[in-house]
Amino acid sequence: MSSLERSQPRRRDEGYSLTELLVSMTVFSILIGITFGLLIQMTYQSKDTLARVRAIEEAKIGISQIDRQVRSGNVILDPGLETFSNSGVDKWFSMRIYTQVDGTFKCAQWRVNDFDGDGFGNLEFRSWSPGTPSDVTPWAVVAHNLVKMDVAPTDEDDIIPGQPETWPPFWVDPSVGAGTESQFVRVTLRLKDPSEREGAKATSVSTVITGRNTIFGYTADHCSTVPSPD
Repeated sequence: MSSLERSQPRRRDEGYSLTELLVSMTVFSILIGITFGLLIQMTYQSKDTLARVRAIEEAKIGISQIDRQVRSGNVILDPGLETFSNSGVDKWFSMRIYTQVDGTFKCAQWRVNDFDGDGFGNLEFRSWSPGTPSDVTPWAVVAHNLVKMDVAPTDEDDIIPGQPETWPPFWVDPSVGAGTESQFVRVTLRLKDPSEREGAKATSVSTVITGRNTIFGYTADHCSTVPSPD
């Protein structure tokens, strides 16, 4: 054998051992599992994001209608004075407005109502002529899939301005516009699209609307006559 042949390393032809193959397959399986897990997670997140967008758009439609009535209105009655007998829901879950939207004086009533007790409710609206509750319109659904608060308030102390989780759908926010004759009502809607995962959090949309109330001589007894909530 020549010195050149002795200096060249011999080529190994035996390939991978069984142990090496098993290790390689294990590593490859782990990487495939991680990749598929990320893809599935991204799919769920995209689905939840689209559902939240739908929920927010639906909430904005309802709030924009309320805001339009208030901007054309005169009095917002205190939602804390609402009763089950005149709204079909608990106080702070209903609100009345004395408005002249489109040039017509009328009473408008809004409520968040879980009519079948499944945890998902609707934002509903009806109206009638002041002093003539017999011409009330049927309740119309403006937004779907509203979810309940974790703990509904039972008195004013349960609602804390700096803690949004304590805000009911409608309440007079004392932290806004203090010292004026206007009435500032905070509207907070919590929505969750049924297509979202069970563990996904509800989407909250909150805004403050301003009623002129006594500034122009309108008293709080407007729209005090309320038709049956049924």
